[in-house]
Amino acid sequence: MRLKDVRLPPMALTISVQDGNVPKHMHANANEMQYILEGTGTIWLGDKEVKVKPGDLVVIPKGTAAWRHQARGAAPFKAIAIKTPPQAPDDTKLLD
Repeated sequence: MRLKDVRLPPMALTISVQDGNVPKHMHANANEMQYILEGTGTIWLGDKEVKVKPGDLVVIPKGTAAWRHQARGAAPFKAIAIKTPPQAPDDTKLLD
């Protein structure tokens, strides 16, 4: 059996591998999904605290303040971040 490549329309989404902690920020125009590959800790979605571990998938709706912090003594975070529609270069707003 031969596997076929998955074909998506051009520029349908943005995919990146992120590591480490992520400061408080938001994307006004892109929804984001974080698939945790390594590390344990917390992702905050607005004021909601979500404990995460490898294998977890977190959906972050556009316009939601979010940030990620690894647990003390845990392996550093590594996650696949998928954003749709594709994230524009100016669509990250750092928050206090």
